[in-house]
Amino acid sequence: MLNFECQRCGECCKRYYIISLPHEVEAQARLKNLTVNEFIEKHMQLFLQLFPTEYQKEKIMVSSSLIPKKILEKIEGHLGKVPDFFIALPMLVFKRREDGACTFYNSENSGCTIYSARPAECRMFPFISDKKVENYAELYPFCHGLKQKSADRSYVDLSFIHFNEVSKYFSEVMGKGFSGMWEKWPKEGVCLYTDKLVGPITESEFFGAIGPYK
Repeated sequence: MLNFECQRCGECCKRYYIISLPHEVEAQARLKNLTVNEFIEKHMQLFLQLFPTEYQKEKIMVSSSLIPKKILEKIEGHLGKVPDFFIALPMLVFKRREDGACTFYNSENSGCTIYSARPAECRMFPFISDKKVENYAELYPFCHGLKQKSADRSYVDLSFIHFNEVSKYFSEVMGKGFSGMWEKWPKEGVCLYTDKLVGPITESEFFGAIGPYK
């Protein structure tokens, strides 16, 4: 990554639900000698992230009336109220092990078992913010690579690359629907409110929540 040198600490592999986009999943399935459907069934889960907001025409917007009651109750516990609308981000992500690590993380050598076909989110980390960041070391204090300082080292903000890829995906979801982007999807997954895990979500709850974008 230009002037960024990963220290192979593995911290980013242990902390996040990792997004993989349709064209990336195709490459990952080939690497594992699986069909796309087999790869998704074995290694991925549904992922729905919700952000409270005022109505915005250009976003994937869903009414709170579509969100399962069990999820709304937990959101109300965090927020103190239930918003009328949410920005909904429906995706597929890699499964995580009980310790929180990505299913493809090899703890013995802090390595990735699909490294050559890893998603853009992993290739670009820690430069994946959707807003201008003055100091990535403050945003990701656990990243050992950002702690490497020298007189000739300065980090180039390449976050727009990841942001543009993900934005394109959501634009296509708005036009084609989630099921128009994926031929296969898991039967269950997780729901997040902002960055907080709300809990599990079933296939029917997932599609019910995203309403017209299913």
